[in-house]
Amino acid sequence: MKVMFLSWGSPWPPQGGGTLRTFGLLKQLSEVCEIELIVLSKDQLSDSQKIELHKYASALTRVPLQRVTQINKIRILAHMLRYRMPYHCALLDLSFLQASEVLEHIKNYTGVVYASYGHWGTLARGCKASNWILDQQNADIDFWRAYATQTSNLMLKFAALINWRLAAAHFPQIYLGVGRVVSVCEEDRQLTLSLTPHVRVDVIENGVDCSYYTPDRRQRTGPPQILFTGTSVPRNVTALRRFVHDVWPLIHRELPEVELWVAGNFQPEAQEKFRKYNNIHFTGRVEDIRTYFNQSDVFIAPFEETHGSKLKIAEAMAMGMAIVSTPQGIRGFPLIDGESVLIAHSNEQFATHVVKLLRDYKLGEQLGKAARNVAIATIDWSVLGQRLKVIIEETYANLSA
Repeated sequence: MKVMFLSWGSPWPPQGGGTLRTFGLLKQLSEVCEIELIVLSKDQLSDSQKIELHKYASALTRVPLQRVTQINKIRILAHMLRYRMPYHCALLDLSFLQASEVLEHIKNYTGVVYASYGHWGTLARGCKASNWILDQQNADIDFWRAYATQTSNLMLKFAALINWRLAAAHFPQIYLGVGRVVSVCEEDRQLTLSLTPHVRVDVIENGVDCSYYTPDRRQRTGPPQILFTGTSVPRNVTALRRFVHDVWPLIHRELPEVELWVAGNFQPEAQEKFRKYNNIHFTGRVEDIRTYFNQSDVFIAPFEETHGSKLKIAEAMAMGMAIVSTPQGIRGFPLIDGESVLIAHSNEQFATHVVKLLRDYKLGEQLGKAARNVAIATIDWSVLGQRLKVIIEETYANLSA
């Protein structure tokens, strides 16, 4: 089976949730399909990237992504308004104006086209693209609404709301033309079906390689540690700020020696928002996040408003972490309160759960083992890969018919 895989940015090295998912999908498909990989990227691919990507793709093409200069911002805005499409779709559309041969090749491709982000569907608008499988990553029609609630910048909030309205009109038309849509969770699937009930929508969760993310949590000394992971995108900053402002003092009052570690590429300006609080440490960019999982006692997911599902939860599950979360924090994952996670419905309950786990090592170990078992059974890439391959086979069968 031949598959053209459309990647927004290089899938290698896999850094950040979107890239990790893209690489996981590409790796699974390469086991049963001949892959032609097209990468839309503002930067040239390095020799090491080309060598790695050729392990999974027999053909590799890079299309330059338009750089967001002041002039191009005006062009993008004009394109958005003229064609009533959200920002990333307009950016993609303009980028392919400079790559017309590649665009024609994509449109005329007779095998299956697997698009790693919903934005890619813009290239198939107005067509009956029954050979296309569109991976949402996040529900395109809801992403910007959630983003607007997570940023404190008024200009960004206004832009997000405009994008939300444009996406609500743009994406349902695309979904009606493609063969299948893939959501990351059942909640996103239902949201998509509510707008386009006749579209085939499958679910492939945010996966994790449980053979790589394997806990090695040896007995250690030192103060108890709480872990939060991620970059300084607005949703993470908002969640962390709420936790530090409303929950952290309650925990610190009970356990003054406790430390909070934030592992991931949190920018210095984002870190400044937390300087006045004691015992909070930022790692910056890390090469191997597993180290911080292994040296921590409790993983937190204090999200109030979210979209899609969070890969950080999948990683924490695979690493056998005791997880404390709001209901929205574990969106899309089959975790059960009291068995494989502790869910908090208030700031006080969140603090109580964390303190309880920090004082009861055995309970944390029990919850962590249960979470890892759930990960192995439901979201390991070996499990999701089988489901993905069935989708490809069925799409091929429909094309042949």
